[in-house]
Amino acid sequence: MQKKFRFLRILQNVIVAILGICIIWVVTNQVMTAVEKKKYPPIGQLVEVNGRDIHVYTKGKGENTIVLLSGLGTTAPALDFEPLVNELSKDNKVVVVEPFGYGWSDITNKKRTVENSVSEMREALQKSNIKGPYILMPHSVSGVYSMYYANKYPDEVKAIIGIDPTLPKALDYFKEEAPNIPSLMSVLAPSGLARLALLTSPNQYLPLAEEGTYTTKN
Repeated sequence: MQKKFRFLRILQNVIVAILGICIIWVVTNQVMTAVEKKKYPPIGQLVEVNGRDIHVYTKGKGENTIVLLSGLGTTAPALDFEPLVNELSKDNKVVVVEPFGYGWSDITNKKRTVENSVSEMREALQKSNIKGPYILMPHSVSGVYSMYYANKYPDEVKAIIGIDPTLPKALDYFKEEAPNIPSLMSVLAPSGLARLALLTSPNQYLPLAEEGTYTTKN
């Protein structure tokens, strides 16, 4: 009986210690996030769309205006596209519109439909005084957005150049279902698990690129 009581006491202490560590880590993550938000201001401009801010980054000048659109789940498109932006901006005006929930853009509760995403992107471009017609350069899922944009506003799209783009019929062709991000992620994200994963195994999450492709800061 005494051994059982001692075991339960030890187990209780272990659970309390684990919970304490988890609480400390979550609080630390929130503090670090707040500090980093001030330390790393947006590299572009923030424009208000539907009462929230969308981050629009531009670089270069030229006859063509190329709008780079990221794939699903790209953490910070303006940074991820850095090597491509640097090359294309030598002769063109290059724009990266970070959708709601990406990079420096705010989070929104509005449904992430194709219609909403395109409408928000278009409004962000207009409010940034970036005039078309645009050359849309979509990666992955943005291929669907670009095709919708071109069909709905044909006068505003000069061309589409796909970077391994997703097409509307792709899921039917490959007999696959659309990817779904579990709602549990909305709880896990603020917990700091992503930061912990990056600290423990950075090479698994940083871009696979040769040294010098990205700046050290980015």
